[in-house]
Order: sequence, then structure tokens, then C-alpha cells
Amino acid sequence: MKEISENVDLSKEVLNVNIDSPVFKPMLGSLNEKIIEVIKKVYNEEFASGDISLKLTLTVPIETKRFPVETLPGEHPTVKTYEYKALQFEHDITTTFKKVDKEKGKYWGDKELKEDDGKFIEVPIEDPQVSMFDK
Repeated sequence: MKEISENVDLSKEVLNVNIDSPVFKPMLGSLNEKIIEVIKKVYNEEFASGDISLKLTLTVPIETKRFPVETLPGEHPTVKTYEYKALQFEHDITTTFKKVDKEKGKYWGDKELKEDDGKFIEVPIEDPQVSMFDK
């Protein structure tokens, strides 16, 4: 799983939360790579088709941030806490390739199937008509 790595410090920026947000950029880059991979393998006839699934799990946990409060010399240091809801998400991109290798056959017996001592055998069908040439 790729971690979000930011070249630009976005911590001070106000960001719209939508698919165009920079926080989703690494996920979209990975999804694009998988799309190209599937197209290449299907185009080169390595597989009949390919499926791509994107699972995105979003959570909004309550987090706490602690800020030190300035104190006068000799006073006990204090900390102010701030609770907030944070956006967190995990993504999984799964590709499934389909390769169908099928061989068909058919047998249509023109004989009679019989049981003989617990085993099955095929025997020719005898003509019930008696011929004057039969021995």
C-alpha cells in the first residue's frame, strides 16, 4: 500500500474534500496504473478480460491535539487540548484477470448401457427381427 507523500505542505491549506482533492491523488495514480495494466494484458490477448475493484474505506475519528500554553518562569507548564474530527481513508485496488480455456466434447452412445455384476457395459443393440440368415 502506498503512503500519501506530499511534496507540498498541505497542513495549512483549506482543501475541498472531493475526488479532485490532493489527498486522493496517490490513490488515483495507482488506479490509473491498474487500468493501463489491464488494458495492455487484454489488448495483447493474455486474458479475455479484466476487472478492477476499488474499495475505499472512509472514517472520521475524533482526534486530540495538545498545545503547550506559555507560562511564566517558575509556573507549572500547562497544555491545552483540542478535539477535532479528522478524515482518514484506506484504499485497496484489486485486479482480476479472466482467462477462459475451454475444451468441449460429446459422446452419444449408439449402444445399450447395461449393468453386469455391478459394472456398467455398453453392448451393441441387437436387431430383434429374426432373419433366415441368423445361425
